[in-house]
Amino acid sequence: MSSEKKVVEEKISRKTWFGLIVYIIAINAFISTLTVFNPFDAFAAGLNAGPSGGVFMYMVLPYVVSFLLTFPIGWGWLKIDKRTMALIYVATMIGVWYSVSKGIFTIIDSLFNVRISTADVHSYAVPYFWIPSADAIRGMFYHGSLGNLFVTYASEWAPVALTWIFYYVTSALYMIGWASVLRRLWVDIEVLPFPHAQGWLIAENALQTTPSRPKRLMMIAAAVGFIIWIPYMIRAISPAFPDLYGWLTSPYFAGASFGTYYMSSQFTFLQQILPAPLYVALDPFRYALLLLLPLDSLFSMWFSYVLMVYFIPYVLFYIGYYPGIFTIGAGKTGMIFWSAPYHLFTIVQGFALGIFVFLILVNWRYFVETIKLAISDKPPEGELSYRTAYGLMLLGAIGWLILFVLSKVNFPIAFLGLLIVTLQAITMTRMRAYAGAVARVQGVYFWKPFLGDTVPPAPQVNGGQLFMVSHTCRWGIGADTWGPYMATLGGALDSFKVASMAEVHPKTIFKLLVIGAIVSAIVTTVVILVELHAWGFMELPALKEDDFIYDGDAGYYNGRLSIVSLQGLIGFVLSAFLILMRARFAWWPIEPMGFVVGIGAGWAISYIGLPLSPFIAWVLKYAILRVGGRKAFEEVALPIAMGDIAGEMTGVILTFLLSIIRVMVLKA
Repeated sequence: MSSEKKVVEEKISRKTWFGLIVYIIAINAFISTLTVFNPFDAFAAGLNAGPSGGVFMYMVLPYVVSFLLTFPIGWGWLKIDKRTMALIYVATMIGVWYSVSKGIFTIIDSLFNVRISTADVHSYAVPYFWIPSADAIRGMFYHGSLGNLFVTYASEWAPVALTWIFYYVTSALYMIGWASVLRRLWVDIEVLPFPHAQGWLIAENALQTTPSRPKRLMMIAAAVGFIIWIPYMIRAISPAFPDLYGWLTSPYFAGASFGTYYMSSQFTFLQQILPAPLYVALDPFRYALLLLLPLDSLFSMWFSYVLMVYFIPYVLFYIGYYPGIFTIGAGKTGMIFWSAPYHLFTIVQGFALGIFVFLILVNWRYFVETIKLAISDKPPEGELSYRTAYGLMLLGAIGWLILFVLSKVNFPIAFLGLLIVTLQAITMTRMRAYAGAVARVQGVYFWKPFLGDTVPPAPQVNGGQLFMVSHTCRWGIGADTWGPYMATLGGALDSFKVASMAEVHPKTIFKLLVIGAIVSAIVTTVVILVELHAWGFMELPALKEDDFIYDGDAGYYNGRLSIVSLQGLIGFVLSAFLILMRARFAWWPIEPMGFVVGIGAGWAISYIGLPLSPFIAWVLKYAILRVGGRKAFEEVALPIAMGDIAGEMTGVILTFLLSIIRVMVLKA
C-alpha cells in the first residue's frame, strides 16, 4: 500500500515551462562558470553546489535557493504556490547535475592529459570525437582563443561537443527511464527516506508567511552557518588573512574533505594502536547532513568501520599478517582495502552485487508487473506510463551502445559495460536513497570474470577494452566523477521524492527531468568549451585533474581481485545475511546500506569522518529522539540542521564568487 496520497496531474502553462527552461539554462551557465573560474581546489571535492562531496554526492543548491526565497516571500514581494516552488526546487537540482566540478568539466579535463601528458601510453584508446588532437587542446591554453574553437580547429571541436552532448543525453534518458520504473517501488511502496531530498522542508518553511518556531530556528541556524564562513570570505579577497580554523592550511585536516580533522596524522600514538586512520569532522555542515540520515544507518556506518577496518585487521595482524601495519602511517589503509589476505574492497564489491541481486529477487513481482503494464500501457491511476519509461530506457541504451561501439569498443564489451554501469548506478543510488552516502562500486572487479585476472599494460592492451574498463572504474561512474549516471539517477529519484512530499504529479516531474537533462547537457558542454577558449585553460584557476584512464590499465586492473573470489563471495553472503535479518527481525540493529557505506568509502573515508562523525551524530540523534521524541527532532533539530546546510552553502558560493573576483577581475 502506498503511504502517499495520489494527486491529479497539473496543467503547466507554456509560460511556466518557458520560465523553467530559461532558469535551468541560467543555473547551468552560472555553475559552469563558477567551476572553471574557481581557484579553490580544496572545495571542488568537499563542498560544492551539486554532485560532489565524495561519497555523499551532495546536491545542495536547491537548499540555498529555497532559503534565499524565504526573504522575498516573507516580505510579501513574491507570491508563489507550493507546486511552483517544487518545480523551482527540482529545476535547480537539475541545473547542477552536470555543471559542477565533478560533472562534464572534470571528465573532459582529465582526458586533456590523455592527449598531452600520457599520449604515448593511453591516447590510442580514446577516439578523436571524444577529445581532439593535442594541437587543438594547446590551442585553448591562453585567453582569446575563440578563433581556434570556431575556425582553426572547428572541425575537431564540433564533433567533440556533439559527442559529449549525445553521450550525456542518451545516458540521462536511460537513467531517467530506470528512475521512472523504480519510483513507485522506492518512493511509495518501500518509502525510502531519501535524506538529500529532505531539503524540501526548507522550501516548505519558506512558503510560510506567518512566523513559526521551526522557521525561526532554521533562520538562526542559517545565520550561524553563514557566519562560520566569513573568515574564508575575507580570505578569498585577501589570502594573507589567517586560516582561523586551519581547514585549508593545516596538515592535520584532510585536503579534499573540507573541515575533517585527521587525528591519526597529529597523534602518532593512534597510528601505533589503530590499523587504519581515525577521522572526525569539525565543520557543523557534516553533522547537519548526518542528522538527516536514518538512525540505523548512522549506527551501522561506524559499527561496520570499527568491526571491519579496525577489529578484523587487528586480529589478522596477531595471527601473522600485515607486519608493520601499526607504524607505516596512512598507507596502511591500502593494505587493508586492497592487499592480501583481506582485500576488504573486494568484499565491498560482493556486498554491492548482493544489494543489486536481492533488489531484483525480492521485488521480482513488481518488475514483472511494470513490464505487463508497459505492454498494456495502462499504468495505475496517478502513475507514470511504464511504456514510456521502458521506451526511454531502451532509447538511451541503444544510443549509448552505438556511441561506444563507434568508440572502438566491441559490442559484447560495450553491452557488458552498460550492464556494469546499471549495476553501479542502481546500487549506489539505493545506498544514497537510504543511507545518504555511497560505497565506491568500481567496474574493474566485475570485468575480471570476463576479461581475465590480468591484462597487458597500455598500449599493448586493446584500446576499446581499456576505454570501457576505465569508464566504469572512475571517469564515467565511479569514485568522484559522477558522470551522467549517478547524478541523473540519484537526482531524478530525489526529485520524485520531493514531488511526493509536495503533492506534485510524477508526470510533471518526469517531463521536467527529461527537458532539463537535455538542456543541461547542451548548455554545460557549450559554456565550458567556450569559456576555456575565451579565457584560456592554463590561465584559468580551474582544477587541473589527472589522467583517469589509468584506472583501467594494467597497474590498476591487475592489482584488484575478481568479484568471483572468496572475498567477493563473503561480501555477497554478508549482504544476504544482513538483508534477511533486517527483513525478518524488527529489532535487528544493523542496516545493510549503512554497513556497506561504512566500509566502502575506500580512501574517501575522510568525507564521512569515519568512524567518529557518524558515531557522534548517532548519539546526538538518539538522545534527541529519546528525550524529546519525534516532535523535538522534527521541530527543533531538523530545522537547525537544514538551516546550517543552507547558511554554510550560501557562504561557500559567496566565497567562490569573491575568490573569482580577486583572481580574474582584480588580478590579485
